[in-house]
Amino acid sequence: MTPHPTRLVGRLPHRASALLGLAVLSAGCASTGAGWYKGNTHAHTVLCGHADSTPEAVAGWYLDHGFHFLVLSEHNLFIDPADVELPADRRRDFILIPGEEITGSKGIHTTGMNLDGLVDSSFDGEHKHEVIQDHVHGARAAGGIPILNHPNFGWAVTAEDMLPVEHLHHFELYNGHPAVHNEGDATRPSTEELWDQLLSAGMRIWGVSSDDMHNLESWGPEVSNPGRGWVMVRADELSPDAITDAMTRGDFYASSGVILSEVSVTAEADGAKTYRVAVDEDATRRELESDLLVGRQLEAAEAEPGFRIEWIGQGGEVLASHRATSSSHRLEPGMPYLRCRVTCVVEGGSDGEGPGSAGEHYAYFAWTQPAFGATSGH
Repeated sequence: MTPHPTRLVGRLPHRASALLGLAVLSAGCASTGAGWYKGNTHAHTVLCGHADSTPEAVAGWYLDHGFHFLVLSEHNLFIDPADVELPADRRRDFILIPGEEITGSKGIHTTGMNLDGLVDSSFDGEHKHEVIQDHVHGARAAGGIPILNHPNFGWAVTAEDMLPVEHLHHFELYNGHPAVHNEGDATRPSTEELWDQLLSAGMRIWGVSSDDMHNLESWGPEVSNPGRGWVMVRADELSPDAITDAMTRGDFYASSGVILSEVSVTAEADGAKTYRVAVDEDATRRELESDLLVGRQLEAAEAEPGFRIEWIGQGGEVLASHRATSSSHRLEPGMPYLRCRVTCVVEGGSDGEGPGSAGEHYAYFAWTQPAFGATSGH
């Protein structure tokens, strides 16, 4: 059984610890040169007690499915990549990056990425922002970066909880687990609306996509399978530090299926910036034919197949929308920020496969990181 409902129709300081060096070598670190690297920052193993596969099996799945890096982010457990045995004859452009899902009080979960050891999660404060701040301090003290996970899971985190937190620059905009409420509900914002609330208030924060995988033994939209969300990171080389450094700069985009061939921001002589994006149609087609993704089902009025590029600014306002595979937009000096959402709409079930039926339409996305104009906050 496969969960896919569609077919496509249309600067972190350098860390020199011996332990990390062993982990990198064990994971098959490859200095392959500058390029785009596909990775997942959030995955679970049998060690957490509610996932079904070993660290070796989980890492093997991502290795076999074209990913370049993976963080085994177990709840309050540090999995040393040196202890995870990968096949001797594997492709060499794949690494494990050490991490942990810091799982604390008040429903706060934070991935610590590129850590050098376990981060304590025992702190409890009166307010949620205090717990988040403790996770951030802990991840940074362990040499890594914090990513606040699935804020709408259990409706645990609001913009008001995040805004007071210092040095929080990443959160999960998209999470592939079926219970995380990415889309919000009638009274609570989607994670994308939450992002615009934060950006509009002056917070510099990047959006991450992950699959939060738990299940390899069973498959379907109702379980947490791998391959549903990832980041594409533009780094100087494939190494834990280079990947983490690029994500710290915001040199990546988040995806639930759409692949881009260009993401660029160019400074102009008049003080403006020109933001450009372009879709890699062939790579996107390959992703959406992989029988892995679960798209967002659309209402009929939204269901015109093809690509749409939207430019989004202050307050979440859509400044421009184009049915196209490439587009550019100016970030004027007085604009606080500009980001881009690329949507691919496809029809499901027309070939008789997947749980969708003919006539149903599904959307898949790429979200680029904001470019900033006026001076923004923390």
